[in-house]
Amino acid sequence: MKKLLFIFAFFPLFVFSQEYSEVIKVPGKTSSQLYGSAREWFAESFKSANDVLQLEDQINGKLIGKGSTPISVKYKSSFNTIPIILHATFTIKISVKDSVYKYEIGPIFIESGGAHSLNEYKNASIPENARQILIDQGGMKNPSDKLIKRTADFNAAIYESSNTEFMKTIESLKTKMKSTDNW
Repeated sequence: MKKLLFIFAFFPLFVFSQEYSEVIKVPGKTSSQLYGSAREWFAESFKSANDVLQLEDQINGKLIGKGSTPISVKYKSSFNTIPIILHATFTIKISVKDSVYKYEIGPIFIESGGAHSLNEYKNASIPENARQILIDQGGMKNPSDKLIKRTADFNAAIYESSNTEFMKTIESLKTKMKSTDNW
């Protein structure tokens, strides 16, 4: 368990922002309909849309929210696999116009004894970068190949699990935005 905490503690000093963004056409839907669908999506996707939404501007067709989602990662220790739940925090912006909307998600940070950007995990999943982190920030002179591999693999698992979770979030938004309310 000490090694697990050690792996969590050291990451590169440089930060790049991982973001997801896309402009999507939805022929035949007005900006008012798209705004309503986006607002409904926030309400259905988060415990409380009122707590998540930071800006609701129907006149200009903008919604901005700050959300959090759990990220489940499996850490492989020497003896068994330990499930770990981390939390990703992020900002999501949705802008609408007639027949088109744009979503932007980011910056994304993973809480693991401190907030680290999603790209930090991606960069730290490369063995050479993991090795350098262990040396520079971990105070190790010569980390073992086994520790380097474990550190890189765990960072890759965090990145992959996070990416998968955000792809699900994006897919649920797309589904909601193209749906018609013909009850």
